[in-house]
Amino acid sequence: MNYQQLHEAVKNGTIVGAVGANGKKDRFFISDSGSLCRFKPRSSRRGYYVSEFDLVRYTQFLPFKPPPTGDEKLNKEYRLMEKYKRLAGEASFTNPFIRDCLALPDFDAWKKDLVEPSPWEKDKNPRPKTLYELHITTGTSLDGKVISLNRIAKKYPREIERLCEAVRNSLARIIITGRWAKFAGYDISIETEYNAETGDFRGFLSLEYAGCGNGYYYLLINDENFIGYDVD
Repeated sequence: MNYQQLHEAVKNGTIVGAVGANGKKDRFFISDSGSLCRFKPRSSRRGYYVSEFDLVRYTQFLPFKPPPTGDEKLNKEYRLMEKYKRLAGEASFTNPFIRDCLALPDFDAWKKDLVEPSPWEKDKNPRPKTLYELHITTGTSLDGKVISLNRIAKKYPREIERLCEAVRNSLARIIITGRWAKFAGYDISIETEYNAETGDFRGFLSLEYAGCGNGYYYLLINDENFIGYDVD
C-alpha cells in the first residue's frame, strides 16, 4: 500500500491504524487540513503528521471492524459460560460450585430465558442471565480467567504436589499461606476443604495485595485449574 492509497483508506474509514515493527499500534486520522496523522498515545484529539517515509515503520495495517451484531454478542457471552461448564465437566470431585456449573443451560435455553432490565435501564431490552444471575460468580472482570496448577507449580512445585494429593484423596489442607508466599506480585494462599457428610471437596486460591486483605479469588474447577470467582 502506497502513501496515497493509505491516505484514502484512512479518509474513507477502511483503515484505522497500523502495527509498527516494535509491535506497538498507531491509530490514524485525517487532520482538519487534510493531512494523514497518527494519534498521540491515550489521546483522541491530538497527534503527529505521518509522512510517506514513515510507512516503512509499519508491518501491518489495521482495517475497520464493524461493531458485533446482537447474535455475535450473545455467542461471545455464552462461550464464557460454556467455559465454566466444560472445565467443571473435567473435575474428579464435586461440590455446589461444580454442580451449578454443570447445570448451566445450553445456548438455546439460555437465550430464551430472559430477564427484564432494571427500572433505571428503561432504554434496554430483556436479556439472557449473566454468570452472576446464574449463581456461578459474583460478576466481575475476573470471570473466565484461569490459573493452572502447572503455572503455580513452576514456583511452588512441592505445594502443588500436596494440592494434587489433596484432590486425589479428598483432604482438607492449607497448602500455601502467609505473607511470605508470593505469586505474580500478590500474596498467595491455597486451601482445600472436604465435607465428609456430603462428599463435597473444594479448593480455594486467593491472590491479595500485600498486607491489604483485598484481591482476587478463584475456585478449583477441576483437577488442573482454578477459575475466577470474585474480586474484593
